Amino acid sequence: MVTNNKIGFTCGDILLIPYFEEAVVLAGANGMQRAITRVNVMEVPDVIDWVRPGEFLITSGFPFRDQPEVIADIIPQLAAKGVAALGIKTKRFIDSIPKRALELADQLDFPIFELPSTTAFSDVVRDIMERVLVQEARELSLLQSRFQKLSQQLINGKGIEEFLKTLDEMLNNPIILLDDSDHVFLSPQAIQIGELMDDPALWPQLRDDINLGVSFITIGERRIRVYISAVNDKQHNKCLLMLLEWSQEHSVVDQLTIDRVGILVGLEMINANARKEVESKYIDQFLQDWISGRIVTTEDLKLRGEACGCPIEEGRSLYAGLVRWHQAKPKTKQLQQAVKRLRTKSFCKESHVTLLEGELVLLFSVPSEEQIHASLDMIMSDLRTVFLGDEQLSICLGNRVERPDKVSGSYSQAKKIHYISSICDFKEPFIDDKQLGVFQLLYLLPESEEVREFRNRYILPLLTYDLKHNTFLLDTLKIYFKHNKNVKKTALEMFAHYNTVTYRVERACEILRINIDHGDEMLQLHLAVKLHEMRPVEEVPQR
Repeated sequence: MVTNNKIGFTCGDILLIPYFEEAVVLAGANGMQRAITRVNVMEVPDVIDWVRPGEFLITSGFPFRDQPEVIADIIPQLAAKGVAALGIKTKRFIDSIPKRALELADQLDFPIFELPSTTAFSDVVRDIMERVLVQEARELSLLQSRFQKLSQQLINGKGIEEFLKTLDEMLNNPIILLDDSDHVFLSPQAIQIGELMDDPALWPQLRDDINLGVSFITIGERRIRVYISAVNDKQHNKCLLMLLEWSQEHSVVDQLTIDRVGILVGLEMINANARKEVESKYIDQFLQDWISGRIVTTEDLKLRGEACGCPIEEGRSLYAGLVRWHQAKPKTKQLQQAVKRLRTKSFCKESHVTLLEGELVLLFSVPSEEQIHASLDMIMSDLRTVFLGDEQLSICLGNRVERPDKVSGSYSQAKKIHYISSICDFKEPFIDDKQLGVFQLLYLLPESEEVREFRNRYILPLLTYDLKHNTFLLDTLKIYFKHNKNVKKTALEMFAHYNTVTYRVERACEILRINIDHGDEMLQLHLAVKLHEMRPVEEVPQR
């Protein structure tokens, strides 16, 4: 019989070989399936160091002529080494195989055959190896035919979906292709396993297991084996081709098929990625021109939108938004990768994402104003998925516009909200102009003499003092107000002692002649500090 890409047997099948017509299965006859890759002859006692997995080990019994009981000692070692079976000639050097050796072999499902004394070892080696080579030739032929059929499909432009469908039918198991942006392509059987897509942590786990070749995943109540093959090794995230052991156990030749056709998938992915890169550049340029107001007329917008695959529907409300990170902003390369991944998410069917002026910019298109909240929730969920659950971000939302050529106004407002919310440290998931309150008024105040005088009255004395004494009174006040006058949080952020923060705040109020317990006076100081953050003093006093 054939198993695992090699000549194999369940106990008793070996009798089909002519030279074993009189062989007797003495142990391990529990239906255990073994694969034979070669035959080895044991005529030395220290053979353990030389055996290999898959070998059928045969011996005349000469090494055990004086101590037959030693056979029992090597049985566990042979089983641990992956030896397929042991054949022993009797009646020449040993009369029989010790009972203890047979008992151990039964416990380990390790087959032991008693060979007739007339068995010629050279005939055994030749016969088994002929069968191994014939079987390998058959499987190579099968592998080649699979490869030719699949390559012909791609040459004829059938595409990845048709490719996966054919591979699914060939192997009778679900196939999944995961590209470098975590976009998933599913074969027909894989589509039916809907639960597979419910766990966002699944793909990083499989990427971590790529070096193992085999991983295990749980779908419903089933734990199944997955064979993973890397399609390429050039991207930061490798493309993975995965074979799920769902409908039947996959063989070694199935695994080889996945490995070999990965070359074809890699070439197709290179072509597809090249097309996507060109398309993405056109989309980015269109969105950047649209959002920044460089496309003047609605007619031009519609024409370019159609050409880029981003048609503009009439009668929809439009919003521009900017993503603001509360901590360090991701690097440009990470943001570019995020744009690629976000464009495969569900929200992008009706909305768009691009990079503009170094920021991640969103453009929402919704049928009515009431549906903006559902769109915001969807994009926030996608953002957190793409940035691995990072909740340290907000969406700064511009005002609603009803015409596509007015989107630049919404974008300008979103930039203003992004700037003010950064200064005032707003951390709500969604921020619009209604949440800015009095700080929006500070931003809108004209740079008049009165405004400068109000700001400088509080700021200049502190700047002068800090420069003269190398202190941080103004910086302390900024963080103190950011944390709603919480001294403990201020001290933590500044890596300073609690009493140091208290002293600095009191010293600043003393210099400005402000009563720290007077609410209105502290409010004016707070407004002056925020006004300075929005519009720094142009002339800083020198030492």
